[in-house]
Amino acid sequence: MELTSIHPGVYLLYYFIMVLFAFIFSDPYFVVTFLVLLLVLIALQGVSSELKNILKFYIPLSILILILNPLLNRTGAHKIYLWSNFFVTYEAIAYGVIMTLALLIVILVFSSYNRSVSYQEMLYIFSKKLPIISMIIVMALRFIPLINSRAIEVQKLNNLKNNGIEMEMDSDESNDSDDSDSLDLDQFNSNINTDYDSKIVNNLKSNKRVAAIIKEAKTLGKIMGITVSWSLEESMFTAKSMKARGYNATERTSYLSYKFGNADYAFIALIIVTVGIIIAGLLKGVGMINIYPSIDFRFSNLPFNIYYLAFIVFLLPLIYLEIKERILWRN
Repeated sequence: MELTSIHPGVYLLYYFIMVLFAFIFSDPYFVVTFLVLLLVLIALQGVSSELKNILKFYIPLSILILILNPLLNRTGAHKIYLWSNFFVTYEAIAYGVIMTLALLIVILVFSSYNRSVSYQEMLYIFSKKLPIISMIIVMALRFIPLINSRAIEVQKLNNLKNNGIEMEMDSDESNDSDDSDSLDLDQFNSNINTDYDSKIVNNLKSNKRVAAIIKEAKTLGKIMGITVSWSLEESMFTAKSMKARGYNATERTSYLSYKFGNADYAFIALIIVTVGIIIAGLLKGVGMINIYPSIDFRFSNLPFNIYYLAFIVFLLPLIYLEIKERILWRN
């Protein structure tokens, strides 16, 4: 569900502050609260269907951070000996966990932003003053999901083609799976230069697993080639169309028109008040913890104060608007 009652410039300011807070806060209570409320927001926005693709990228990267940070960073007062004299520090592990959570929050913030602000609204904000930069930003934000969807479409077409070929082969021949494997192997062997008679090449030629890997790599390369060619061809047509219509020739106008309303002023006032209180808390050390050289966090130190309350209030407006729109649509 897309919200249309808030000016896109207000959204831009709000999400920009959220990204900054994702890097600033290190207190586990604040970080977990941030993550939970953000998950609630993207669930209401319908972005939860994209979490699978997000996790495919995030999980390997987070595991890499959690492993490499303790191994490369030995700073910390609390040592954990794994074997002999080899040790990792509790502070390095804690810092790696906080880094991975911050990375996840930033990814989710951008996912929520893409659902709240469309690329037309992005152009509306930046196109008058920065037409070229705005177009580059929009194309960058649109490129990854677009090329992903096209790769999936090409993959489906390739699977349909292969299934059709397999059905024709099954109708003509009544061979079992071993015979089909040997047929693929013979085809693989015929494509290899017969001039190489070394033992290594012969072993590779007779290895069905290697043949399957090479075949899969060729298929993947073909799919990526088709996808990139498709995207480049469409981008060329788009560029020619924009040039023919005089993009950036004169001052741009937009068919979209956004004006600040009462909701926008109320939203901005809420941002100013809550961010002011949060900054006052940050100056006093609330929301941040010292990790090096010794971590000073204790789970018994509950953050129930006005700064924590202001942080929660700062994260609630979009959740409130989503719930309100759902109620209005149902009624």
